Amino acid sequence: MQKEKILVIDDEPDMLRGCQKFLEAAGYAVVIAESGEDGLELFETENPDLTIVDLKMPKIDGMAVLQSIMARDQEAIVIVFTGYGTIESAVKAIRAGAFDFVQKPFETDAFLIVIERALKLRRVKMENRALKQMLDTRFRFENIIGNSEAITQVFDLIRKISNTSANILITGESGTGKELVAQCIHANSNRSHKPFVPLNCGGLPENLVESELFGHTKGAFTDAKQNRVGLIEHARGGTFFLDEIGELPMPLQVKFLRVLEDHKIRRLGSNEEIEIDIRLISATNQHIEALIKEGKFREDLFYRINTFEIHLPPLRERQGDIQLLAHHFLNYFAETSEKAAQGISTEAMDVLCEYNWPGNVRELMHVMERAVALSDADTIKLEDLPENLVTQTADNIVSVQTDLPFQEAKDAVIEKFEQTFIDRLLKAHNGNVSRAARQNGMNRHRLQRLISKYAIDVSTYR
Repeated sequence: MQKEKILVIDDEPDMLRGCQKFLEAAGYAVVIAESGEDGLELFETENPDLTIVDLKMPKIDGMAVLQSIMARDQEAIVIVFTGYGTIESAVKAIRAGAFDFVQKPFETDAFLIVIERALKLRRVKMENRALKQMLDTRFRFENIIGNSEAITQVFDLIRKISNTSANILITGESGTGKELVAQCIHANSNRSHKPFVPLNCGGLPENLVESELFGHTKGAFTDAKQNRVGLIEHARGGTFFLDEIGELPMPLQVKFLRVLEDHKIRRLGSNEEIEIDIRLISATNQHIEALIKEGKFREDLFYRINTFEIHLPPLRERQGDIQLLAHHFLNYFAETSEKAAQGISTEAMDVLCEYNWPGNVRELMHVMERAVALSDADTIKLEDLPENLVTQTADNIVSVQTDLPFQEAKDAVIEKFEQTFIDRLLKAHNGNVSRAARQNGMNRHRLQRLISKYAIDVSTYR
């Protein structure tokens, strides 16, 4: 794995050597520069993942270096060094685009924590950049998988509201693709050149959610050893996606409502207000109206986040899309894993179409990933699917007595599939056995054996 690269710019040789030594010991690749001029040249040639620059330097000072870097790359991550008594300059640097500042002299452990957070943000930004490059394929509306009436109505609404600044609430069961839709809205909006920043409220402690949302200042709480920029602030100019908003604690609902009303935030431990410009997209798999009646969600916040509501239908209500999605995931996983699978047998597809899909599209994706991994042939067969899919769809396809042994029940389902398969195949090819076998990549003699097994009269299909 390639080491992440850090550029350190400081006119103090001892500071440079000390930083280089402990950063390399921490596993990073380090490039150093003793002046602002040299630092800017190295920024261009070395393409560092993170730049650390001292604010106080001769000729080109740290602020000028910061401004030049941000002008060249708005997504660059920069940390500034500041000396005692120059906090005001550090705050100006933050406003100019710096990720954070570190006051000299510093503790190496605390400094490494700031660096790790900065590089984590860098990774998020790189992922967003990759996402932006995928707009012409994955997130163009015409390439979204699905043509059922239920999903096309959703996409019609997305197309109409993507380029507005209205707040959007996406509802639907887990696994229906709520974050994917949020990404799609962002990618097709006039904010697509700015960050898409997600946060899932589910399962996070209240104090952690608050810090993640708003950031904090040094000393705001016990473990707050450095200033931290919150995710809302990171999303300025772009889209902030708040997943599972129904899990947001009530005290934070009050604070978040104020953010939406005033377009300002305050980091924990700070009295300074920071103006923000975000487009909010929220998502939930809960019934917010029920939470409001139970006193667990503020009604005024609900109206703020819900200018438009997009409800994603569960996969069981998108029967016409199951085959499209299954083939899409088949092609994707076959290509990425270099497997031979190219098609899905009729028996296997019947199971996929009859299954209830409690995990929705996410579950279908995992099933197809598993099937491709298990298959050694060019066609996904019934035996490549999880047994629970076969057994749970049995009652929908054929009447099976519950007191039958498992294998007998499974054999009964397979027999029904084979009969359905032959019936559809012969109908499609007007009873021409040779053509039917050839078009489906099936051995003609095997098809003849199945026809004989079930005493099918081929002449009735002509």
